[in-house]
This record gives sequence, C-alpha cells and structure tokens, in this order.
Amino acid sequence: MSCYYHPAVPTAVVCRDCGHEICSHCSVDAVCPGCRLGRAMQGTGADGTALPGQRGAQSDSSTATATAPASAAPTASAAKPTIVVEESHDDRLLAALCYPLWPVALLLLLLQSQRSKFLRFNIVQSLAVNILGVLFYAAYMASSHLPVIGWQSMLVMPFLMPAWFLFDLYLGVRAFGGQTTRVPLAAEYASKYAS
Repeated sequence: MSCYYHPAVPTAVVCRDCGHEICSHCSVDAVCPGCRLGRAMQGTGADGTALPGQRGAQSDSSTATATAPASAAPTASAAKPTIVVEESHDDRLLAALCYPLWPVALLLLLLQSQRSKFLRFNIVQSLAVNILGVLFYAAYMASSHLPVIGWQSMLVMPFLMPAWFLFDLYLGVRAFGGQTTRVPLAAEYASKYAS
C-alpha cells in the first residue's frame, strides 16, 4: 500500500474515517488531512466532542444558551426561508418536449397565450439550441468536402447527430424536473424573451 496523499511513500496505516491509506507524516490520531479538514469545517470531532481550538467557544455558547431567556431561542432558528417556486406539471412537460421536438416549441412560440417565465425561457432556449445545432452540423458537413480536414470530419459525422439528440434529451429531462439549465449562447436570448 502507498499513501493516498504521497503515492511514493509506502504505508500500513488506514484513516479511520474514510479508509484511505496514509503515511505517518499525514496521520494524526489515524485520521487523514482531508477528514481532519472536514472535522474542522463542521467544528466537532467524529465522536461529537469539540476540536481543541473550538473547546472554549463551545463552552461559552453552552453557558450562553443556558442563561438566555426562553424567548431568545426562536430568534436563532428564525432564518429567512428559501422560496421555491414550483412550476406546474403542464409547464414542465411542455418545456421538456420543446427540446427534442422543436416544432412544439415553435408552435408554443407562435401561440401568444400567457405562459410562465419558466416555460417562455425553455421555449426560446430550445429553439436557439436546435438552430445552433443545425448551423454547426451544416458547417461541419461543409468542411467534410475540404481536402485536408475532410477525412476527420467524415469520421466524426456519424456521432454528431446522436450526441446532439442526447443533449436535447438531457435538457428536456432537466426541464421536466423544474430545473433551469443555461446553455451559454442560447440562454442570453431566452432570458431576454422570458423577462
């Protein structure tokens, strides 16, 4: 076995938290540097005790909690809630269909009805993604007739259509999940239209 952090150093010690092999230089109480960092970020050790640098802060906070009045306890946990806007099932389904079936997006764009901002964004982004895909495919197809780079483009050409379709499916699945995925060039136009 060799050390996870120093591959050239042989070792027989295993981190008790993550199981990585670590050398004697990395090991402190049989814990690797990564797990020690994780403990420090959490502020406590694996057994629930405070780390040496945090011991005084924990005792101060425990005495402050014990002496604080009962009305002060709810204010500590009263943080601002995260607002999650849930899109309707129909909007998510239509947004998902817009990516692999671009005529659906074109039809929804032509129908001027009140749509949610999420659906408007995905309609325009799906059309932009598919237009960019067609333009890229046409340019790559034209380059296949060039004398020097034509042979390599003919090797790549059979993989472009399935990759493009899989990318459309990926965007559609994420839209059906209610997530907004921003495609670099297309998202700028989609954001302008959605707002």
